[in-house]
Amino acid sequence: VPKDGLSVTGFVHPKRLLRNCGARAGDVLILTKPLGIGIVNTAVKAGLASPPDQAEVIRVMTYLNKTAGEVLSGYPVSSCTDITGFGLAGHGIEMADGSNVTLEIETGCLPVLAGAMEYAGMGLVPEGAYRNHTYAGRRLAAEGITEAMLDICVDPQTSGGLLISVAPEWADRIMADLKQAGLKTACAVIGRVTKRKEHSVILL
Repeated sequence: VPKDGLSVTGFVHPKRLLRNCGARAGDVLILTKPLGIGIVNTAVKAGLASPPDQAEVIRVMTYLNKTAGEVLSGYPVSSCTDITGFGLAGHGIEMADGSNVTLEIETGCLPVLAGAMEYAGMGLVPEGAYRNHTYAGRRLAAEGITEAMLDICVDPQTSGGLLISVAPEWADRIMADLKQAGLKTACAVIGRVTKRKEHSVILL
C-alpha cells in the first residue's frame, strides 16, 4: 500500500532561503562550529574521553545554529549547508558539485574539538567516517594530509556547524558580527572557492 508523509518544521521567506549550491569562485569559506564530534563521541562510548572533552562535545552539540543563522540573514551569502552525517568533506563535495566549483580547505585553519586529533590517532574513529571517505572517493584530494586530519574531515557530525560560502569583502564583517552576537563555538575562515578543478574538495 503506497504511503505518503509530510513534515513541516518551519517557515522561510523565499528571498532569505540559503541553499547548498550557488558558491562562486573567489568566495571564502567560513565554518561556525569545531569538527571532531563523532570522534570524541566514539571516545566517550569507549570510556576513554576525558571529563572536559566529554563536557565540551555535549556543549557544542546542544548549541544551536540559531545565532549564526540570524547573523547570516543580513548578508548576501552565496551558499550555506550544515555539517552533519557526511562530515565536512562530504557536505563540501555536495556544495562544490552543486555549484560546479572546487572548495580548497586549509586544514591548519580548521577549528577542532580538544582531544579529537588524539582520539583519532588512537583509532577511535566512528564507522561512518570510513563510509564517508569511501563516498568521497576521487572527488576528494588529500595528498600530504595526516591520517588523523583526514579522519577529522570525514568525521560524521551530530549537530555540526554551518559551512558558508561568501564573497571575501563580507568575511571580516561576518566574523565580527558572529563574535558580537555572542557565538559560543569556535568559528573560522577555513578556505576558498575556486573555479572547477579535477577534484570537488581539496584538503591543503
